[in-house]
Amino acid sequence: MNLHRLFHTTAIRLALRYALLYALLVTVGLGVLYWATSRYVDAQLAVGLKQELERLTEIDRRSGRKHLIDAIQAERYSGSENRRFYLLLGTDGQKLAGGLLDWPPGFVADKQVRNVWIEDDLIPLRMPDKDGYWPMVATRLSGGERLLVAQSVRQAEDLQEFILGTMAAILAVSIGLALTMGWLLGRELLLRIDAINAIARQVSQGNLSRRITLSGQDDEFDELAKHLNMMLERIEKLLMGMRQVTDNIAHDLRRPLARVRNRIEVTLMEAREPGEYRRVLRETLTDSNELMATFTALLEIAQAEAGSFRGQWGTVDLSGLLVELGELYQDDAEARHKHLELQIESGLTVQGSRHLLAQAISNLLDNAIKYTGDDGVIALKALMNTNRIVVSLCDNGPGIPADQRQKVFERFVRLESDRSTPGNGLGLSLVKAVADLHKVHLELKDLHPGLCVELQFMS
Repeated sequence: MNLHRLFHTTAIRLALRYALLYALLVTVGLGVLYWATSRYVDAQLAVGLKQELERLTEIDRRSGRKHLIDAIQAERYSGSENRRFYLLLGTDGQKLAGGLLDWPPGFVADKQVRNVWIEDDLIPLRMPDKDGYWPMVATRLSGGERLLVAQSVRQAEDLQEFILGTMAAILAVSIGLALTMGWLLGRELLLRIDAINAIARQVSQGNLSRRITLSGQDDEFDELAKHLNMMLERIEKLLMGMRQVTDNIAHDLRRPLARVRNRIEVTLMEAREPGEYRRVLRETLTDSNELMATFTALLEIAQAEAGSFRGQWGTVDLSGLLVELGELYQDDAEARHKHLELQIESGLTVQGSRHLLAQAISNLLDNAIKYTGDDGVIALKALMNTNRIVVSLCDNGPGIPADQRQKVFERFVRLESDRSTPGNGLGLSLVKAVADLHKVHLELKDLHPGLCVELQFMS
């Protein structure tokens, strides 16, 4: 794995960006938590101090001053870093009891908890890291004496330091995990993108048979791979069709072009009667029309297969179109001693190109009338079947062998039995292209004898 490429992937860049944002959010969140915890600890200390002050005041009120002094003196220093300190001063300012050496300057005895900076001359004991603000509360007793209670914050500070260290560890681990996940994600994405790029390079070198292997995770990369594989299959099919068309044009159109050229050369070798020239021109016009029809059919097939047909696309009255074509071809069928039956349900509409649909149905009717014998019966039906429209054209002609039914949809393909009949082998190719363009299911069914061509439109 190329680390330079890895660290320049979008995944890593996004991971770093979101890791920074995540770190900022976590820092803010932990800061709020630390602030709330500190406020809670301070509030608990203040509540404890007020309760202790109320307890001592109650002892003085009920039991007298001596019991109050005894209660204060009972609070001995036990080595605790979170002990309380007391100070009882008489009306003359003399110390009566307590561990504090002096009254903090300017401190008011109004039963309000305040934080006071602890100086060395206030505490007689040597305590590690005693410097700092201690919460204190004081009140005046009934005789005018002043009582003060102070709280060491060493244990609270230790708790806050522990919380702060824990938060820092959480922040470091969170950022580390975010970066690790970003690196793993970038590595995984780069491996999958490299696999797609490898296939793309092989395809660009001409190997159109290559396809992207799906991971089986059914994620966006598999979805992209499916679409790319469909695109490659489409490109391969179009290129193969183009090669086939080129070969077929060179093979099937060479004879009519050569025939036109030879006819013109022979005609120009010597003077002819005006009637002879007119006959040659008529034959040449017939061949030219056949060539134009072939090229027009090829163009329509190519546009339909490529999905680039430039005609109008919208709602088509399929029932009206089929009735119109059916009535038009009924006269042709009767002229050839064949019978065309129509069974068209009214109100059938589809989305598509009226011109292409008409061309496809006309090609099917042409084939049915052409290949059905005398007194043959042809049936054109269009019915609504549950959620789809089914158009079928059935005849009792010779049909198409089962092993040839897919082959007849290829360009210029004609069965051996049809070589003597006029045509260019593009009729069913255009039908197939139009069906694919309109996402219509096309199926050939054997009627024993005869053939039924079925088109299924999704409504």
